[in-house]
Amino acid sequence: MQLVGFIFGVIGALWMLALVAIGLFFVGTLDFDIARATVTAAGAALLLGWVIGPIFAAGIDTTLDPAKLAPFPVTTRQMMIAITAGGLTGVPGIATTLGVLATFFVWARQPVAVVAALVCVPLGLLTCVVASRAVAALAGGLGGGRRTRELIGLIGFVLLIFASPLVIGLLNAVDAASSGGVNLQALVTGISWTPLGAAWAVPGDLAAGAWLTGLAKFVIAVATLAVLWLLWSRSLSASVIAPPTRSTTARRSGSLGLFGIMPSTPVGATWARSLTSWTRDFRYLRQLLLIPFAPVLVLVYSRGDLDGPFFAASGLLVGFFAGVLAYTDISYDGTAFATVLQTGIRGRADRLGRMLGCATVSVPLVLVADAVTLAIVGRWELLPAVVGGSIGLTLVGLGVSAVSSAVLVIPTPAPGDSPFKRVPGSTFAMFLAFLLCWGLTAVLALPAVIPAVMALFFGVTGAGWVSVALGLVWGVVIFAIGVLIGGRRFDADAPRLLAQLRTYQGA
Repeated sequence: MQLVGFIFGVIGALWMLALVAIGLFFVGTLDFDIARATVTAAGAALLLGWVIGPIFAAGIDTTLDPAKLAPFPVTTRQMMIAITAGGLTGVPGIATTLGVLATFFVWARQPVAVVAALVCVPLGLLTCVVASRAVAALAGGLGGGRRTRELIGLIGFVLLIFASPLVIGLLNAVDAASSGGVNLQALVTGISWTPLGAAWAVPGDLAAGAWLTGLAKFVIAVATLAVLWLLWSRSLSASVIAPPTRSTTARRSGSLGLFGIMPSTPVGATWARSLTSWTRDFRYLRQLLLIPFAPVLVLVYSRGDLDGPFFAASGLLVGFFAGVLAYTDISYDGTAFATVLQTGIRGRADRLGRMLGCATVSVPLVLVADAVTLAIVGRWELLPAVVGGSIGLTLVGLGVSAVSSAVLVIPTPAPGDSPFKRVPGSTFAMFLAFLLCWGLTAVLALPAVIPAVMALFFGVTGAGWVSVALGLVWGVVIFAIGVLIGGRRFDADAPRLLAQLRTYQGA
């Protein structure tokens, strides 16, 4: 999977490089003011991509994990140089390097800009890599106990995952401003004075004869890199070199927590363990962020339209995400999965307990999201359609997850790791697993979704109540079938899954 993912990554990078090179070549033939504005805006977007990209690319590669380098006789500075070099020599780093070198096509007719770019292009490239690592290290927790690191990591994850719709919203605003006749040149000029675009604006300013302006922006660019380097160094020292503190929690003797509440059966014990993970393990809690993220994403893509049906129907997207949260639940057990096998639990009981644990958390959140979105738009007559479609998607997704998590496991970060950590080899495997589970869920949930769509988008009277009936009945049927099939696969494949988990780094 590492080799296949690498090949696809190289093909995608070559395709993007070809588009960038051709685009910048033709930009160089345009008016000089347009060309310099394009380079500045593209450079700012590139830096943002390096910062928020790990969220959507399954994290930062940890082949050179600072925690693994800590035992070796290297200084923090040497470690940072090695990690930066590693970032530049991966597929994203090489693609970015070749892409930014294509900016020389733009400056080919401006000798002053070419000379300035010899300094500013490497400066901008280093800023991208260092900014990405600094943000990831800061989100790692700045040392301290595991709960402190996880909490800070979760906050950083929240900020960055919602940065994506914010960026999309800004782009929509820019497009609307352009359509309204607002001068985008002034906006790009403002960006050029920020750490995002300063390094990329210097060559154009110097070529235009604005020497003082170019020098001031060069100082901003250098200061940005220095501050990011300092923040990264401090966070590494706090999280890797400094010994972590241990946190202790006083517990009442004899308290069993959820295990004392759930039935004393294999299903009840698995249900309690799964629910404990969904409410206390930050790796699980991070997945629940997809639920509030879905309506925000729909709102941004619809450009803030609350009158149309799309935002009202965002509950269906919430149900879709909630259903596939447990698509690879066993992966988070790691080698502790051996303890589960030692209990001799049957596959059907394990599947049912795990899916009930996920449903106990996800179903109430889906209903809350449905109610909140409809309250915002004031369309309560759509409640049956939204609830029927979303609950149907959730139950169908849980049925699919009951099978998928008994068939496949993927590399996942260990408990307490940074939310931006990517176990080597996991990106392509996660992509294929997501694609398969999402596709199956979407197809199998059609009987519940079609009536909901008819009520939401076409105003078909009574279709909403049909969606409620089909969503509950069809969802429960698929859920039960998924538990039965998943239980059989669990009984047959559990030893293989454990052996595969042992081979994964960080399991």
